[in-house]
Amino acid sequence: MTVADVYINIPVKSIARAFTYLLPPELSQVGAGWRVFVPFGKVRVEGFVVAVRPYDAARDAAHRLRPVLAAVDEEAWFSPALLAAARELADFYLCSLAEMMRLFMPGKSGLRIFPVYEAVAANAGHPVLADSCARTVYDFLLQKGGLRIAEIRRALPDVPAEETVEKLLRYRIISKEYHADRRDRARYEKYYSAAEALTEEHFAALTRKPAQARALHLFEGQAEYSSVALKEAGVTPATVKHLLAANLIVEHRRRKARDSYGTQAETAQREVPLTAAQAHAADTLREGVAAGIYRGYLLHGVTGSGKTRVYIETARAVRARGRQVVVLVPEIALTGQLITAFQEIFAGDIVVMHSRLSLAERNDAIFRVRCGEAGIIIGARSALFVPADNIGCIILDEEQDMSYKQDESPRYHARTVAEILARRFGAIFLLGSATPALETYARAHTGELTLLTMPERIGRQPLPRVRTVDMREELRRGRRTIISEALRALLTETLARGEQAIIMLNRRGYSTFVMCRACGKVITCKDCGLPLVYHRNGVLLCHHCDERAAVPETCPSCGSRYIKYFGSGTEKLEEELRKLLPTARVLRMDRDTTGRKFAHDEILAQFRNREYDILLGTQMVAKGHDLPGVQSVGIISADASLNLPDFRASERCFMLITQTAGRAGRHGTQGEVVVQTYNPEHYAVQCAMRQDYISFYEKEIELRRELFYPPFSRIVKLLFHAVRREEAWGMAESFVAAYRNYFCDGQGRAVIGPSPALIEKERNEYRFVVLIKTDALAPVREFLYEQDVHLNNNIAIDIDPAVIF
Repeated sequence: MTVADVYINIPVKSIARAFTYLLPPELSQVGAGWRVFVPFGKVRVEGFVVAVRPYDAARDAAHRLRPVLAAVDEEAWFSPALLAAARELADFYLCSLAEMMRLFMPGKSGLRIFPVYEAVAANAGHPVLADSCARTVYDFLLQKGGLRIAEIRRALPDVPAEETVEKLLRYRIISKEYHADRRDRARYEKYYSAAEALTEEHFAALTRKPAQARALHLFEGQAEYSSVALKEAGVTPATVKHLLAANLIVEHRRRKARDSYGTQAETAQREVPLTAAQAHAADTLREGVAAGIYRGYLLHGVTGSGKTRVYIETARAVRARGRQVVVLVPEIALTGQLITAFQEIFAGDIVVMHSRLSLAERNDAIFRVRCGEAGIIIGARSALFVPADNIGCIILDEEQDMSYKQDESPRYHARTVAEILARRFGAIFLLGSATPALETYARAHTGELTLLTMPERIGRQPLPRVRTVDMREELRRGRRTIISEALRALLTETLARGEQAIIMLNRRGYSTFVMCRACGKVITCKDCGLPLVYHRNGVLLCHHCDERAAVPETCPSCGSRYIKYFGSGTEKLEEELRKLLPTARVLRMDRDTTGRKFAHDEILAQFRNREYDILLGTQMVAKGHDLPGVQSVGIISADASLNLPDFRASERCFMLITQTAGRAGRHGTQGEVVVQTYNPEHYAVQCAMRQDYISFYEKEIELRRELFYPPFSRIVKLLFHAVRREEAWGMAESFVAAYRNYFCDGQGRAVIGPSPALIEKERNEYRFVVLIKTDALAPVREFLYEQDVHLNNNIAIDIDPAVIF
């Protein structure tokens, strides 16, 4: 007798172990890595097989084992390497194996679970069935068998289906069972070919059927036609039907993959010779590819130095060896640009994966990878979890970006996942950035990663001139507008030259907050306590939990009508630009304008085609875009991040200024950048003005060393949350006491807190943060396991957090 150990695909912390099921003989092909249907309580659910083994009485006899019901797929979903990587990641991030494995499912599950209702035959004489509606539903179910509520509703439109079904369930006259099926539906296309070699006799039999004869003649010159091709050739569905009935042609179906990005299209490409720095980097990476073992690299190149071309050359070497390539970008907005660059070389060999694509599109992408139709996977962090079985290279562009960190459980970082996968597959691990994360550059500095540098822009194009505007001085001069005089002058000159500009303000909305001038009351989110942001459509919106509210006509605290809007967001900046430069064509790019699937690409295409003069937006305009017409950049409130209680505040400020400034002057004359700041003397701002990463690194690394922050330590962040404030605080305080008692020597470790989270109340729960700094992560993880922290629904665990407040 054979059994299977199965993790249930349900995102519940308490279900953090494998359950054992009997494996029937008809499912003998099932092994570790397969997805299966299993009974779980009264529900039929999806599970992941992690082991298949002989029945062990000592282990298994204590429970009545139920059988696996069916296999979801026709082959294993997880290769041995992927399954091993999932185990390693689950252990590292202190989550259940099921939580990690479900990341490899498009939409977190390949199944749709739904209830089915059946009549209980033994209850045919129940008194409740005297009711005509109840009797109608009962008899219908008795006749038809198990049905879904939608099917009952359609068949019996005159009966209140939901109400009647609930009543019958209450008296157990009918039963409810849960069924599951595939959530997506594959798309197939019909193809036709001649049933046998065509002869004169075939056509002679069709002398009185000219339409059929004409259609059959098509198959003399071409072996196969799709239904679409036949229609274009003037063949009607009726003619096809008659030819099929006469056994003159045969029909077969072929799966058709959805391709929203058109990555199958051929595009001509004139390849430009590599620069010396590009050639050196590409040669080094080709040597790594040829070695066929894991090697890690950091490609540190200034903005505009041509890192994408190095990625392409590396991918070319990997594909030549028949292995697969994964290329990650931090923002969906960047996928279009990267796809265009790769498509020119690898047309037809690319799939795209990110959350804005439909479930069917993501499943089709996986299908193309698994059947060998495509070998290059491009996308945001979810692209890492495409179940590829022969990865030869993983590339992270803009590797320093915070978007690579997932902010819900499991709180993984794409960089960590990518490195573990690369090690498992013996692949190249390539990180690229103009402003690498300090931890990454430190690894390259010590030789743990091979450092490849590209210190100049392509064509020796100069880096932009950057100057700061002290906004304190602007205020002293009586200038209270969002846009400084220097930035206004730069924009005016840019437009006069027929060039384009980018303006970055890292706050969307119209006004930062709404306040009563009579009593000082700020309108806040009822769940989070944060100020609600006013948007021009008349809605107050919480940018943290998306709670919406109407703008009050009177103050909810004192009843005053003196309501005023304070602060500036991208909407207000857009309005001010239109007043200041009435002839300028302004385009806004932020979360409010990019909700649709291809909104990012459409906005960037319009700007690239010179339909607009100024592109303004949040951080998404700062990253990686190569826009030839942009000669000027304005950065508003560049140093706002310096005020955050986080050890990475200076690093974020430096990166944001450097990356945004890097959009200017990539083609043509030297670009110009104006940085509006309240801290022009800060070293992060000064180094960013010079675009001097090395000086910033040398200054920042010493501060990190003194304060025992990464890369000299690892951080574990624990967020304790509860509806009652004292309960959350008590849990956090008890944990800190237990930690200090366990690690009484304190060497190489420090615990900070508990302290209120920066957003102390979110979604009606109070939150407190405890930070652990350690030079050895393994003992801390072991302690957390002993304390069952990973099973506690009121504690969120974050290993290597992106933010600590």
